[in-house]
Amino acid sequence: MRFVLAIVAFVIGLLLVGLGVAQRTVFAPPSSIVAQTSTTAKAPVTVIPGTVLNANPGYQRINISGSGSVFAAYGKTSDVDAWVGDAAHTTLRYDADKSELVGRKTGSATSVPDPRGSDLWYQEWDDAGQFTVRLPQDVSMVVVSDGKSAAPSDVSVTWPSDTATPSVGPLMTAGTVFVLGGIVLLVWAFLHQRRSRGPRRRSGGTRPPRVRASRRAAAAGAQVPSRSRRGRRSLIAVPVVLVGALSLAGCSSEYWPQGGGDASATPTPSASATGAAEQAEPTAATRQQINRVVQRVAEVATKADADKDASLAETRFTGPALELRKANYQIRDKDQDVQAPPAISASDISVALPQQTDSWPRTVFVVASDPDDEKTAPQALTLVQESARDDYKVMYDVSLEADAELPSVAPVSIGAAQLASDSKLLALAPDQVATAYGDILSKDTDSEDAALFRSDGDDLRAKIGKDYKDKKSASLPDTAKIEYSSESPDDTAVALATNGAGALVSVNLNEIEKVTPTADGAEVNTEGAVKALSGVDSSKKGVSATYGVQLLFSVPAVGSDDKIVLLGFTQGLIAASEVQ
Repeated sequence: MRFVLAIVAFVIGLLLVGLGVAQRTVFAPPSSIVAQTSTTAKAPVTVIPGTVLNANPGYQRINISGSGSVFAAYGKTSDVDAWVGDAAHTTLRYDADKSELVGRKTGSATSVPDPRGSDLWYQEWDDAGQFTVRLPQDVSMVVVSDGKSAAPSDVSVTWPSDTATPSVGPLMTAGTVFVLGGIVLLVWAFLHQRRSRGPRRRSGGTRPPRVRASRRAAAAGAQVPSRSRRGRRSLIAVPVVLVGALSLAGCSSEYWPQGGGDASATPTPSASATGAAEQAEPTAATRQQINRVVQRVAEVATKADADKDASLAETRFTGPALELRKANYQIRDKDQDVQAPPAISASDISVALPQQTDSWPRTVFVVASDPDDEKTAPQALTLVQESARDDYKVMYDVSLEADAELPSVAPVSIGAAQLASDSKLLALAPDQVATAYGDILSKDTDSEDAALFRSDGDDLRAKIGKDYKDKKSASLPDTAKIEYSSESPDDTAVALATNGAGALVSVNLNEIEKVTPTADGAEVNTEGAVKALSGVDSSKKGVSATYGVQLLFSVPAVGSDDKIVLLGFTQGLIAASEVQ
């Protein structure tokens, strides 16, 4: 009977172990879920929405191939949709029943601009093949060839599959116990059979039994260790415990049932957290995007300033900042003593403030500097992106004052609201700041708006203010006179809200100097930058010079006792000509 029990235990154990092994081999679940495109649409753009990328949990391994070049990038879904616009594009969706990607073509335009290097993308791949990402629901991917040809048609998304087999551990453990139990039963059966035969004695003869040495020693009083069954039990128990421990240690957590729910599952956000997320305003750019944009701007500025390349500067500058650089390049072509504009560095971005918006145009304010360059002041850049397909361009490039203290601003993830140019929420509307300051430069304390502005630390007043203008006027001969005027172009003020209900306001002011002769036959001679830009050596009609002044102010909230503070400025000649 003991032999039968041993055989039964062996058979059960082997079956359980075999079934456990089969769970990880023959019956093992697939390690991944693969969905491929089944569309033959010839649109120039393919869009993979974030909902498709998150159709299954886990990371997404994307494989893209096709004839010609292959480009892929991902960004915020709303940004991707805006960039695609009305272009013909194939939007993929996930068919769970067939485990494939199905495309739907919409749009009409037959081409899109080159997407490489767009400021919208979080990340991009040129000559894309296979890459792995883990993108959230609100991020989508765009796939393009060259913008004119059909986008690559072979696209697949692979998600990891849950390969946990929680029954393997119990099956292997139970099988090991049964096998070891069978061994124990078998040994026990052999021992029992041996004992049941009894001692064999010889028949006949009267020879007395032989006394063993151990018995003789015992009779003499010696201590002799007796043979114990406990030792045999220990010899059997040790391999049982050892093999069991090794079996348990060799199984990972995915081989055992997990209590308390799925530890890897993503927690469901609470109602309050969801509400906060829904109320948060989208920002124009992330910190990573801002860093990349400033790096690109710095590279363009460095090369354009060195080569005096106005066409290159136009790719990253606009408005007052571009106007000043263009004039500087023309002047430096004729006058080598004129300095280039202040260098822009992306080494240290101490302030990054994107606008709270999901539409265009968009604005971003940054303060960038090079800690190793003590001669160049930190540059406050106001960047504007006109549309989804445009790059960010520097509209204002202002050198900060040495003692400038910027007001507290929101973090990048929150951003700031952009105030209207005629906003009544500030001590002075943004579109009135430049005009009021221009009046102060002309009249100083006699200006009606002088009480609104802080004079301490304002170095620009000493450079081009009333005292400077009076001295320059007095230095002219009696045969000439100088007239000063200022103007602020419409719709050039940019205001971003700060934490104290105030705003950082960037404005442009044009300071105009017109020198004319006052006597018959008298001439006005030019020199320096005015001569280089105007191309006029002397004139009997007179010469007009326009200096562009880019200004950055901290403007307090309406009703505040604080004053408007000049934080920085950049000024230079932008136009010069003979008076007509």
